[in-house]
Amino acid sequence: MADFTDPPHRVRVRYCETDRMAVAHHGSYVAWFEEARTEWMRRLGKSYREIEDGGDLLQVVDLRCSYRRPVEYDEVVAVRVRVAEAGRAAITLEYEARRESDGEVCATGSTRLACVGRDGRLRRLPPELRP
Repeated sequence: MADFTDPPHRVRVRYCETDRMAVAHHGSYVAWFEEARTEWMRRLGKSYREIEDGGDLLQVVDLRCSYRRPVEYDEVVAVRVRVAEAGRAAITLEYEARRESDGEVCATGSTRLACVGRDGRLRRLPPELRP
């Protein structure tokens, strides 16, 4: 398993991402994980768009998230990504979201992405994502 990326992707909790208690809504983490994954791919050398333009579509086939500590409006969350597993046609990424104010882990999660072509058939992962 690879180490978490550094630097992390930073997100400031927007008001629209909170509930009536001013705590980040659980669904916000899914978007933050996606943002971090997109920036992680860009640092590997190709943007998500470039990979898709090349005919490789990455479908999320599994998503998990465990909530540990609340995050409130206007706090900054640092999201790190790492490769947990990579096979021929799929990759599993893990995420760790920490409050920057105190370093506490507020959530962890993972996504499994399958690589498919425009026809929906499995394809080999693009070179940038291969182990």
